Formats: sequence, structure tokens, C-alpha cells
Amino acid sequence: MNKKNIQAVYTSMLSVICIGLILFTGACKRDPEAPLLTQPIYDGPNANTTIAALKEKYANITDPKVIDEDLIIKALVTGNDISGNIYKQLYIQDETAAINLGVDQNSMYTTFRAGQEVYINLKGLSMVKYGSELQIGFSGTNANRIAWEIFKEHTKVNGWPNAANLTPLEVDLSKLDASMVNKLVIIKNVRFNNGGVNAFAGGTATVSEVVKDANGKTLDVRNSNFSSFAKDILPKGNGTLVGILGRYNGGWQLFLRDKTDVIDFDGTDAGTTPTDPETGGTIFNETFGNGTYPSGNRPKIADFTDFDMKAPVTYSEESGSADIRTATGISASVWLPANKDITLKIAGIQTANKTDLTLSYQLVPNIYNVDETTNLNAMKVKINGTSYTIPSTQVTIKSTDDRNKYYTISIPNITPAATSTVEFIMTGADNAFGFRLDNIKIVSATGGNGSGNTIIVTK
Repeated sequence: MNKKNIQAVYTSMLSVICIGLILFTGACKRDPEAPLLTQPIYDGPNANTTIAALKEKYANITDPKVIDEDLIIKALVTGNDISGNIYKQLYIQDETAAINLGVDQNSMYTTFRAGQEVYINLKGLSMVKYGSELQIGFSGTNANRIAWEIFKEHTKVNGWPNAANLTPLEVDLSKLDASMVNKLVIIKNVRFNNGGVNAFAGGTATVSEVVKDANGKTLDVRNSNFSSFAKDILPKGNGTLVGILGRYNGGWQLFLRDKTDVIDFDGTDAGTTPTDPETGGTIFNETFGNGTYPSGNRPKIADFTDFDMKAPVTYSEESGSADIRTATGISASVWLPANKDITLKIAGIQTANKTDLTLSYQLVPNIYNVDETTNLNAMKVKINGTSYTIPSTQVTIKSTDDRNKYYTISIPNITPAATSTVEFIMTGADNAFGFRLDNIKIVSATGGNGSGNTIIVTK
């Protein structure tokens, strides 16, 4: 008998034996049950600091600061990228405070779910500021995000995730404070200004949709066009929102984690709040994108496509001197170089039937060395043909802490028009160092700053 025949006989014998075992013992059957997973247990050093202590320690940094101490925090994951509305960020909090981590990775939610306890060894990571708020990152990388392999080395899970361990903090929009930054919150009895009309993010960029509470206080809800619910229509009526409460250069905003954070909206029509949502709230909000265009690419105004506000709003700058760029500690903004005559013109802003309009914007003077001085009124503003005089505000570098500071200018009671045009005018003779312009906003009615006719400059 040749080798091939021997193999065939052997195979047949095995088949007969296995059939017999199946009939009499149930053997040779594949166990359909998957092996039990082993619960992850953290066995490293104990936590030796808190998030609040960490934020206090690095409160005054301007540039990224490498953490050189053996600091370990224990916290719960509160927000991740499960729906795509939060991008390359992980939010955590302990019993003292909350903070976010920038991580260069997608689909983190598969490992770091809401309610997951984590221990993070901070030594070698960095504290950075983005939008004037502290976060944990890694100095010198893209957007100061932590590389995934490094993040996994420093961050260990402990036990199974349990979302039941997370109790959102109930907040009142009129009583927000610094202790709430990046916390998981719940906000009751609010309504979307554009409920039943707009999608959460109907365009090609992250947008802000405004909610208002029963007292007319407003809050921006930030929605990504990459989120799983981007094309869903905003709910009508009053309801409850859960999410991560953020703050960007002093402006409060809410990040929904997924669609389940939108709860029990009753579908009623507008008109029950002091200010009708059709006329109040944020009308225009421009942040100049998120700055994720390729490194070294500094598009001119005419070439930039990531504006928050789309048609019919238009943007122009005839000299070609201004461009969009980021800088350390500064988000994407318009760069206005020194010694140039520049006019940034924004037209087509829909302000028909809007009342009590307030324009606000932020400037970052490009002064760096001790004793360098400039004046914020180097920028002139014209709205619907009316020029507004900005109070003289001298800014001087006295220490490194004074670098890259945002200053907010608010102009109340601007000239109304059905379609508004705003011009930001920089004269080269008054601009010896350069400025960055960011976070331009127009709000109506109770969204105003209540300052009468006084132009206010705040740091």
C-alpha cells in the first residue's frame, strides 16, 4: 500500500472514531463558549496626586511643560470618541476636578469606555494649554498629542468599566465657574434655538448650535460633522442635555458624547422663554477651524476652506497679507503681520430682525520680549459702515507669563442691518509686532454682555 492510500485509511479511521465519540460521549464537539476574559487589575504604584492639584501646579504655564516628577493620578473616563463628536481627546475626572488628554489615536472608546477607572503615570508627559485651558499632552508632537504607544505605556485600566459610577454634575448656566471645566454635567430645561430646523452639524465643519435655559442664558453646543448624529435634526422643545462642559478662551461650550446625551425633548414650539429663540442667542461664531491643515501650510483668506460659517457669509482680504495659522498655545487664528495695511472683511451675516447685537472678538498681540509694548486699538472696527473707536489698551510684556495672552473686545449695540458686514482694519504704522485675530462672535438680545454702549476690553 502506497503512502497516499495509507493516509486515506488513517483519515477514515479517525472519522469513524470521532462519530462514535459524538454518539456516546459528546466529544469532538467544538465548545461554543468563548474563554472567560480576565478582569484587568492595576498593580502599579498608588495615586499620589489629584487632578485639582495638578491643574493648580501648572496653572501659570504658557508653553508646554514636561512633567518631571513621579506623579500618578487615578480617575474615571467620562468622555471618549465613541460617536466621533470628540476627536482625539479623552476626558477624565476624579473627586476633585476634570481634565482632558490629547491622544493621537482614533477609536479609543474600545479600550477606554465611560466609567473605566484608569491610573496615569504623568512623568514624561506634558502639561499644555489649548484655548487657555490646561490639558495633558506630549510636547513637540502634532497638536501636542500623545502618541498611542506612549499613551498605553502611561495609562493603565483597572477593573471593568461601569458607567453607573458616573453621576453628571447638574449645573445652572448662570452659575458656571472654573471648577466645572471638563466635567461631565447635566443641564435641564433647555431648548435649541434652531430646534426642528437645523441638523446638529449640517455642513462640512464643526459648528456651534445654541441652547437657552428658562432664564434666557445661552450655551454653545459643539457638534462635529464627523459625528454619527451630525445629520440628525436638532430636537424641538425643552429637554435635558448631558455632556462634557468645556471652556475655550473664556467661552463655555458643551460636547455631547453621543446621541443618548440628548434626553426627553418635548417637541413644543418656541416662545416660552424670555427671549424668543428665533431672535436671540449666537448669530455668528467664527473660530477659523481647528488648525489641522498640513504642517507648514498657512492658507490665505481667499484659499481657506475651513471657516465655521458658510455661505451666504463671505470672507475677503484684498492685500493677501493675512493668513490662517496656529502657534504654541494659540488655536487657529488669522495672522495679521507687522507693518502691513490689512482689512479683513466678513459680509453676508444674517442679522435681519435681530435685536441688541453685540460683536466680540479676541486679539493676541505678537509681543515676546520683556518691555515690548503694543496697543490693542491698533485694530479698528467698522460694522455696516459705522466705525467704532476701541479704547486705548496698552499691553506690555513684563514676564514670560504675559506672552500669548488673549484679550476680548466687546462692542455692544452695533448698527443693525438685514445683512451685516464687519471689517477689521489694521494699519501698518500702528502695528509694529503683528496680531492674531480669533473667536469672532455676534450675539443677540440676552446673549449680549449688558454693558450698555460701553466697549469693553477684558483679559
